[in-house]
Amino acid sequence: MRRLIWLVIALMALYSGYWFVGARAVERGAEGALELARGDGRADAAGVSLAGFPSRFDLTFEAPRLQSGDGAIAWSAPFAQVFALSYRPNEVILYAPAEQSLRIGAGEFRLLNEDMRASAALRIGGDLPLDRATAIVTAPRLAPADGGDPAQTLAARELRAAIRAVETPNAYEIGLEVLDLDLPPAVLAALGRETGLSGRIARLHLDGRMRLSAPLDRHVQWAALPRMTAFDLAEARLDWAGLSVLAHGQVEIAATGQPEGRIMLRTHDWQKMLQLALQAGLVPPERMIMFGAIAGQMAAQTDDGAVELPLSFHNGMTSLGPLPLGPAPYLQ
Repeated sequence: MRRLIWLVIALMALYSGYWFVGARAVERGAEGALELARGDGRADAAGVSLAGFPSRFDLTFEAPRLQSGDGAIAWSAPFAQVFALSYRPNEVILYAPAEQSLRIGAGEFRLLNEDMRASAALRIGGDLPLDRATAIVTAPRLAPADGGDPAQTLAARELRAAIRAVETPNAYEIGLEVLDLDLPPAVLAALGRETGLSGRIARLHLDGRMRLSAPLDRHVQWAALPRMTAFDLAEARLDWAGLSVLAHGQVEIAATGQPEGRIMLRTHDWQKMLQLALQAGLVPPERMIMFGAIAGQMAAQTDDGAVELPLSFHNGMTSLGPLPLGPAPYLQ
């Protein structure tokens, strides 16, 4: 019995030593990463602390701040936490508080939520490549920081996102879903009441695969994130007040950062889509009859009465079928 007691004590001492050595390594790593981030002015924090003995590594960043290279976008919060089991340090949980601050250009906003957390798993290896990650935000709400115009408030019931590495080098499957997205009244006013659309989008869903210029691993730096070089959209879906639109297709990302390729859009609600395009100024009123006739002929040629149109990106420009929409977006 005495030997068993001494064995238990010895094992506890060894494990405690492992925890303190591991904790010190984690803390030094976090402090080193923070110093590197401070060097280019894109990230900072008031301090870093670690707790969780004996079963966890609980890392807390006090007053963390992040911003884009040009300073146009900035984020901050009172704190942010990273949790990991001490016997499984390659799997972490990230937690952010219920109120955060976001600056987009000259606009200052509060990012509110009931719960915001994410989990990530790294593959064992020298480079610690990302294996998978998920994030869930319950009741996110983006509102003006000064509590001003409620017409600028954007809210949703839930937001989910996921990413998973695949066998193809530098390729990742991604998924995104937003439920019950409440649009700001200003957006609805811009569309016009004649469309009959409500202020709530029931569901936004996206599944696809992206290819990056470099893997997501421990070598990734905030100052030089891997850029997206291609995107294969397996399915995207919009459900909004009886309006349903599906999309799929592939694009390559040119050196300019703009897409080259085609996304096919499919809907049964083409009359309502035409009305939206009219309200948005994409279709001149004098051409509504012509476009309506063309769409009706296209619908008559499908088995289920749906209309399919290509959203094309070429030489820095975007067009929807024969209709030019203007410059293509920049995706990097």
